[in-house]
Amino acid sequence: MRLHLALSALLGMALVAHAQEKKPAPATPKPAAAKRVPAKPAPKGWGLKDGDRVIFIGDSITHQCLYTQYVEDYFFTRYPNVNIKFRNAGISGDRAQDALDRFDDDIAPFKPTVATVLLGMNDGSYRDFDPVIFKTYADGMTKLCDRLDALKCRVILMSPTMFDHQAFEQMVAKDLARSKNKDPQNYNGVLAYYGKWVQETARKRGYGFVDLYGPLNTLTTQGRRQDPNFTLIADAIHPGPDGQLIMAYELLKQTGELGGIFGSGVRLADGQWRAINPTLVTDVKGEPGKSVSYTATIKSLPWIVPAEAALGYKLSRAGHTGSQESHIVVGLDAGYYSLRINGQDVGRFDERMLGVHAEIEENPNSPTHQQALKVAELNKQRNAEAINPLRGLYGQRKGKLRAAKEAANQAATAAPSKDGQPAPAAAKVNSMEAFNAWRENELKPKEAELLKKAEAFEEQIRQVAQPQPVKVEIIPTAAPAKPMPKARAKPVAKKAA
Repeated sequence: MRLHLALSALLGMALVAHAQEKKPAPATPKPAAAKRVPAKPAPKGWGLKDGDRVIFIGDSITHQCLYTQYVEDYFFTRYPNVNIKFRNAGISGDRAQDALDRFDDDIAPFKPTVATVLLGMNDGSYRDFDPVIFKTYADGMTKLCDRLDALKCRVILMSPTMFDHQAFEQMVAKDLARSKNKDPQNYNGVLAYYGKWVQETARKRGYGFVDLYGPLNTLTTQGRRQDPNFTLIADAIHPGPDGQLIMAYELLKQTGELGGIFGSGVRLADGQWRAINPTLVTDVKGEPGKSVSYTATIKSLPWIVPAEAALGYKLSRAGHTGSQESHIVVGLDAGYYSLRINGQDVGRFDERMLGVHAEIEENPNSPTHQQALKVAELNKQRNAEAINPLRGLYGQRKGKLRAAKEAANQAATAAPSKDGQPAPAAAKVNSMEAFNAWRENELKPKEAELLKKAEAFEEQIRQVAQPQPVKVEIIPTAAPAKPMPKARAKPVAKKAA
């Protein structure tokens, strides 16, 4: 027993000694990890207020005055009492450098507080990727961003849109001349690269970024599963009204601007109809569980666009996700009910649907829909009669300035005149003097005239866009008639071989 205890003691001492020999040296403390600075969250929505000035800088896709018009429609109806100014600054054929060339005339004098930039479609030259061409684009965009920073405005960069190769091939098959100066091998892929550069530039500079390329490509792919010839861009370059509505929707959605305009009503409580939100719903009357009426204060109109963009509106679900207008009635007896607004029947719903919400923003019989459509039609007229002609005027400016510069360059290499006059200097002065004279005597007066016309439209639009309280009635009605089942065709007996 003693031997056993002694051996145990010796073994324990040996283990302790071994552990002390192998004891590691104190670890060198690791340097503290650098504190990670969280990225600044993008502001939700545009946060526009009285006096804000929004400019859309771009090429022919902006010059079309479509996505810009639809964005204007949204702000005119969403903020009817906020005085926001808009300027379309797109010119057909423009590249980044062209925007710089007109910056002092077309962009800076407007004093924008928000600027969106959509350039790149022309900058890639409609050919496969070329690093020299890309560098020209990147340098021009960088300088443009620097100029915008100097104006201290919020900047939202947008990716180039989609080049539809299938539409291009079909178009050229019908008219070979449409392929002039274009060899667009892999051009949609080139635009993807340009768009990712724009996205990274926006991140580094703290700008907003909107991806237009992805949604247009995705919807086109989805559309071709049903119709192989589906396209949103019939000429491969310029989105039509439906494609431009998708662009407007993505610009508003990705910047956090979209949202419902009304979602309230009444509920039955303690045997009485009561407003869900008394600040929005007043003058509640009716027979408990049977019928009810109330006055709804709707502070904004729904976002509605002209009929030519109806497919884009549907594909994007712009009404449901962008400006939902819903009426809620909780506590009705089982059955069907007619929803009337200002005496106009706008839909038939059962008690379960009304208990969740009855959406009406897209219903053409809704008074708010009809009012918003008047706003959209007026703004369409404003763009057609004032804004588009103004962009055409600046298109002339680009052509005249380019001609003046070419004349000056030619003069710089010309021989002196016979009388010894240095012809290069004289010709250079004359060409630029002619351009400046046109600019002062024709462009500026005509621009002032068109802007005055646009302002008159804007005043009219703001008056039409003022929302009014509406009278809502929920009354029992008959169940909707069930559609008759389609008769099945009788199978045709096969003839014997």
